[in-house]
Amino acid sequence: MLPSFLVILFFVNIKTAVCSCAASEFSVDRQCCPMCSAGSSVYKPCTHDSSTSCIPCERGTYTEEPNGLLKCFPCKNCDQALGLTVRHECQRHKNTICGPLTGYFCSGKARGGGCDQGQKHTVCKAGQRVQSQGTAESDTRCEGCPEGTFSTQNMSLDCTPWTDCALNDKVKYTNGTSTADVQCQKKQPVALIVGVMVGLLCLVVGVICWKKKGICLNKQSSETEDKGTEESVLPIQESMLPAQNEQPNNASHRMYPSLPVKT
Repeated sequence: MLPSFLVILFFVNIKTAVCSCAASEFSVDRQCCPMCSAGSSVYKPCTHDSSTSCIPCERGTYTEEPNGLLKCFPCKNCDQALGLTVRHECQRHKNTICGPLTGYFCSGKARGGGCDQGQKHTVCKAGQRVQSQGTAESDTRCEGCPEGTFSTQNMSLDCTPWTDCALNDKVKYTNGTSTADVQCQKKQPVALIVGVMVGLLCLVVGVICWKKKGICLNKQSSETEDKGTEESVLPIQESMLPAQNEQPNNASHRMYPSLPVKT
């Protein structure tokens, strides 16, 4: 029974020794010393004869609460590579507060306030429109252009309706898309179209006839040349016939001389 009582008394004494310092004190070598105020740190702990000696935090360091620290905390760095910029400069009693760069939003909140990570706003592209602008706390929201409208530039606040060709007395040449307008062209008169088609048809028929006529003329000229050649040959042959006929007669006279006629 006695040993158990001694054990309980030991733990009570330990707890009393540990928790004997007040909330505004810190323990050093089993002695409670007054804490230094925010924005400073302990230069020399207290002794039996003197209180705690404190020193202000150096530039680039801070403490936000009363403390018994021998050194102040280093100030936070707002890294631009993380999309951050300084929103509030570091002071002896307050750490740096970072915020997102212009065109960025905070995608990671810091525990003591501010931002730990920034992300670039989304860019609404051609074929879209801005549904809501991005802020330091939220990203840009985009939506596609409704049917019958289009946008040609990034970050368009609204989509433009397609052109109605009929209002300008024109006809549609190409359909519109989410990034391009309808293309229109002037109406062509029906009589003009028919006249052009008829003219082209006549031209084709004329060319065909001209080609066929050329062939016929060439054929007739060749036949005429052949006929003329035959006619020029025939008179020559006929003119030669009497000469050929005379030769036998002369020969017969030579073979048979004429006899004197008896009276």
